[in-house]
Amino acid sequence: QNLKSQEIPKDWDKNPVKVLVGKNFEEVAYDETKNVFVEFYAPWCSHCKELEPIWEELAEKYKDHENVVIAKIDATENEIDGLRVRGFPNLRFFPAGPERKMIEYTKNRTVDLFSKFIDSGGVLPQDEEEKIIEALEAERQKDIKVEDVDPEKKDEL
Repeated sequence: QNLKSQEIPKDWDKNPVKVLVGKNFEEVAYDETKNVFVEFYAPWCSHCKELEPIWEELAEKYKDHENVVIAKIDATENEIDGLRVRGFPNLRFFPAGPERKMIEYTKNRTVDLFSKFIDSGGVLPQDEEEKIIEALEAERQKDIKVEDVDPEKKDEL
């Protein structure tokens, strides 16, 4: 299989946001000693352009962390074996360790949430709304008592 890849830029790791291409992706993303957060982007994508300053700020925050890499890859010019990207930007986290795990990030795109996600080792933060709904559901379940359920009125299939 011949996968498309740009050449590795000479300065790919000089800036806080590391530049990945097909040829260096495997080595960087699956480094067992690092947590790697990658933005798969398209140069023409307006959402990617909106994310750029946030991604830069995140990379700046983690630039002195030995085990965290914030990176980006032009998904229109580079293909990764076994990894299909649908929609841009597409954010994937590759946690440190030998498992070669990959976690897709699907929550709000803020430095604060990204940081919580990275610091938790790739656990997706829960939206405030989700927390409220879960808490209300838990309260509702507590209010239902066993004696409130009448077996005579139970619907049968």
